[in-house]
Amino acid sequence: MISFSLRIVFCLVFTCSINRLATAQTDSVNYASLAHEEILTGETDDFGLFDEAFYQNQLFLLGESHGVAKPQEVDLRLLTHLNKRIGVRFYIAEVDASQAFYLNQYLATGNQATLTRVFRSWVEQQAQWANKEFRHKIESIRDLNQTLPKNRQIQFVGIDRIQDKTLIAEHLSELLGKHVRGQSTQPLADSLIAQLANNRPDSVAAKTALAWLADWTLHEAAYTKFWGKDTETVHHLLTNVGYLKTIRSREVTIFTNFKTVLPSLKQEKLYGFWGFFHVLQSPLKTGVKPFACQVKESDLYLHDKIVSITFSYLDSYTMTPSKFMPPFLQDKGKAFSRIDKFNNDSDLMKSEGISTIRPVTNPHSVTLFALDRPGSFARQTPIRITYAAAMPQKLAFSPALPMTSYFQYLILVRNSDMTTPLQP
Repeated sequence: MISFSLRIVFCLVFTCSINRLATAQTDSVNYASLAHEEILTGETDDFGLFDEAFYQNQLFLLGESHGVAKPQEVDLRLLTHLNKRIGVRFYIAEVDASQAFYLNQYLATGNQATLTRVFRSWVEQQAQWANKEFRHKIESIRDLNQTLPKNRQIQFVGIDRIQDKTLIAEHLSELLGKHVRGQSTQPLADSLIAQLANNRPDSVAAKTALAWLADWTLHEAAYTKFWGKDTETVHHLLTNVGYLKTIRSREVTIFTNFKTVLPSLKQEKLYGFWGFFHVLQSPLKTGVKPFACQVKESDLYLHDKIVSITFSYLDSYTMTPSKFMPPFLQDKGKAFSRIDKFNNDSDLMKSEGISTIRPVTNPHSVTLFALDRPGSFARQTPIRITYAAAMPQKLAFSPALPMTSYFQYLILVRNSDMTTPLQP
């Protein structure tokens, strides 16, 4: 528990940092000069601002700040649009392989218990993903699929680092239950499943998975015969458990999994909805390279066919775990607090030019801006964001790179409420 004196110090630091931010920056770019379009207006096809070059891309990425409600609606609308316009059906998701498996199972069956199973760990961990809007969006994707021919139906592809070890254990158990166990596999399988189910340290489960994979290499023909059509799935799950030890970076794990699954997606166009950082196409000044940047710098066939769309916010609220906020900002007695401090003109952060965007947008609107058109300031001007000292996460963009090196479209959300927490 934080002592009273430490809380006072924290509050003073927080308040002083806010005061410094208020006078730290003046705007020097003008969003009003950019081509823009209000979307989510009830029209049948919103995205008239996208040009033909946009649709020539292979990987479409939408990046949000978690906890705001409106991006969930935009995600569904954009996915529906891309499915209708260019046949996008693979949803490259910020979930692990087993979470994607059960999400696809829900899409096929409509069994609400299966969907609850996926959300279980997020609810237990009080994660921002545990919200009603996200769950409703998945239900809406199933509704969409019911209107589509089978070869156009949406499928989840999970490439994230393992998020739910218990679900991985359940998935492996179900796969193993389809086969008659052999003496050579049973001890390793039983040990790994128990370690995952009992939430043993990552290093323990990873060690067992790596031992299993080593034996697999020695007896590959026997394993292939044993697992049959499940061979690739089981090997992929074991590999990802091994990554908990062999790849320390989540971002590198995401990229590695993407490379692994990409051949199975048959060079189709792909779409993904991710946290803001993951969709940035260039390196930051420090730290690991974002997923999209790793793709862009790779030799993959789609490395030069990526488009990133990101969100900015005005007058909106974020569903924020209360434990991460100072006491005076917490909604007392609630696991999540309704916070308005993460807007792009807020006490904690200010994006250069954000004041020029308000006059050309409407309250309660969602507006798409094209940054990559000829004459756009975003093709020459770097991203400049001023952060208060109390901001929990600060991104240091390269001053040598223009905004469009990181993303090509921006969606401004005004007056969105926070997502609605799912209760345990």
